[in-house]
Amino acid sequence: MKPFWKNSAELAGRLAGGRLLVTLDFDGTLAALAETPRQARLKPEFRAALVELAASPGVSVFILSGRELKNVRRLAGLKNLYYGGNHGIEISGPGFSWRDAEAARARRLVRALAADLRERFPEGTGVLVEDKTFSASVHYRALKPQYKNGFFSRMKALRSPGEPGLAWRRGHKVFEVLPRGASHKGTAAGRLAKELGATLALAVGDDLTDEDMFREFARRGITVRVGRRSASKAQFFIEKQAEVLRLLRFIAASRRHE
Repeated sequence: MKPFWKNSAELAGRLAGGRLLVTLDFDGTLAALAETPRQARLKPEFRAALVELAASPGVSVFILSGRELKNVRRLAGLKNLYYGGNHGIEISGPGFSWRDAEAARARRLVRALAADLRERFPEGTGVLVEDKTFSASVHYRALKPQYKNGFFSRMKALRSPGEPGLAWRRGHKVFEVLPRGASHKGTAAGRLAKELGATLALAVGDDLTDEDMFREFARRGITVRVGRRSASKAQFFIEKQAEVLRLLRFIAASRRHE
């Protein structure tokens, strides 16, 4: 990965023209990571920068999250943007709506597993289980030390061999369970880019599930990771989440000089 800001002059030129799709993760990218999903907030200055960017000529903004679609839309609270929930299983925005039919059929499996996980990890352990309709998350950022060994032992047992119709993924202090073979962030962003006729895509994220976006746009876009990670497929990196605000403003400024 290369440092984004050291290459900003060249990148400004690439960003200046054409039809641009900007895809952004939410937690850890647009909003700072919080101890629980409920505590995450989009700061006013980030919201204002998103409004400015979405109003730029030839630009579409796509907030693509592991959260449930209605949840990420509520947190962002902005119209005229595209939203993706459950890591790309569902997409909604101006003139376009899509849902992964195979993932929808696995709803019963997800519900049953989420109920089982809640029984295994009650509130007092510091584990939070989210049923997000088409996927589920097991957050352990607030895991109490006395439950640590038992938690990871149980999770290992659950994941292997696991339910054949479901797949597990790791993230920042979270285990994600999704329908096996479901659309992911890469396929979702690629789908929307094609739908909108984007000539360039820029993708920004900080988590392991964002690597799917980085792979999708490796040859036909600009990919930026929040935080340096040697194993990442992103082309560029910025050091911390606070720099995402500068990045949003930079993209908007690049379009003004089109």
